[in-house]
Amino acid sequence: MDSSVFNVYANALLEIAISKNETLEIRNEIKEVKRIIKENNDFVLIMHSKALRLNDKYKIIDKVFESCNLLLKSYLKVLIKSNLTYYFYDILKETLYRFDDYLNIEEGTLFLSSSLNEEDIDLIKNIISKKINKKLDLKVLIDKNLIGGFKVVLRNDVFDSSIITRINNFKKALKKE
Repeated sequence: MDSSVFNVYANALLEIAISKNETLEIRNEIKEVKRIIKENNDFVLIMHSKALRLNDKYKIIDKVFESCNLLLKSYLKVLIKSNLTYYFYDILKETLYRFDDYLNIEEGTLFLSSSLNEEDIDLIKNIISKKINKKLDLKVLIDKNLIGGFKVVLRNDVFDSSIITRINNFKKALKKE
C-alpha cells in the first residue's frame, strides 16, 4: 500500500488532536496501541476477518482500548471501516512520526553495557537532546557487547560512546599506519 495514504490518515488525526489540545496524550496512547498490536499478531487478523461484523469489531476496539482517548478509538474504527486493518501497525507508526515531528520528539534506543541509575540516563538524554535540539523518548536496553559506555540509536542518527567502538576505531587507525 502507498504510504501517502498512511500520511493522509496520520495528518488528519494530528490536526484534530491539535485542535483539541490533546497531542501529547494521544501520542503516548498511539505508542502503546502500536506496541500492543505489534505484540499480538492475531489482533490484526481478527480485525481483518470478514467473519466479524463491523459493529463487533468496534466493540472489540472499545473493550481492548477502553482506557484510550475517544479520538484514538474513533481513529482505529475509521481505519477498520476503510478496510485498512491489515496496515494498523504501519499506519500507527506513520502517525506516531507525525505527532513526534509536531511535538519535536525523537524516539530511539539507548544501549548500555550495564544498568545505570535514572540520573545518569537523564544526563545522557539531556546531552543528546541538546545536540539534536529535540526531546528524547528512549527505550533503554542492555548490550553486553558494548563492554562499557553507551550508544544511542535514533531514526537518523547514532551517537556511539561505547568502548567497543573506541577499540575498533583504534584498530582501524593502527591499520592505516
